[in-house]
Amino acid sequence: MTHPINPFFANRRRRQSGSAGLAPAFPTTPKCVTIGPATLYHGDCFDVLPTLTSVDAVVTDPPYGIGFAYRSFDDAPARYHGLMTRLVPELLRVTRNGPCFLWQSPTRLSQWHRYFPKGYRVLAACKKFPPHRRRSYAWDPIVYWGVEHPLSADWLLTDFSGWEGYDPANPVPAPKSVTQVRQVCGLTGAATLCDPFMGSGTTGVAAIQSGRRFIGIEQDPVYFEYARRRIERAWFSHQASTAA
Repeated sequence: MTHPINPFFANRRRRQSGSAGLAPAFPTTPKCVTIGPATLYHGDCFDVLPTLTSVDAVVTDPPYGIGFAYRSFDDAPARYHGLMTRLVPELLRVTRNGPCFLWQSPTRLSQWHRYFPKGYRVLAACKKFPPHRRRSYAWDPIVYWGVEHPLSADWLLTDFSGWEGYDPANPVPAPKSVTQVRQVCGLTGAATLCDPFMGSGTTGVAAIQSGRRFIGIEQDPVYFEYARRRIERAWFSHQASTAA
């Protein structure tokens, strides 16, 4: 069975921590790389976020606690509570109460009120797929808060009909569409965007394409290196297009 949106997704259940001879080697001191307007940290977000004074907005796709087979992160359901009780207060601090946009799993909907600030909203990130797909439409919930002006609608639609799929070399099991992440980034006028769970760097690419500054944090060395190369290519491409 083929997966035109993300070929790697087919193998996600076979990916285990440190598999394929790639043992996790997380740095004890975060490594920092600067690429144009992007600053990338190779380290644990809970080590890096406290060192940041402030950012304008957060756009991120953290683990959902649903047992997903990441390369080197234990996504056990029992870990969701601990992750959110640490993450949300830090995001509130570093953004001064928002704006923040967090992709989530709908299976956790009944628990969101325990972690997210009062008045949080849910944005439906809708996707239109090619006709040959088994389903024509799908959507992902994005929990958000701290938006200065109300959104014109609590949904957005990305058309995947002409999408040819992600680069099979992308090591992240289910990377988001740059187009859709760029749409989310456009919902805030923030000059600097932060993604504490950078993964393969999609938010960073979207930020650069939108002319924003970016701060990304990723602890997995394979994900970090892939994101670094990808964001570097996006920056060179952006420079070339603006110079033309």
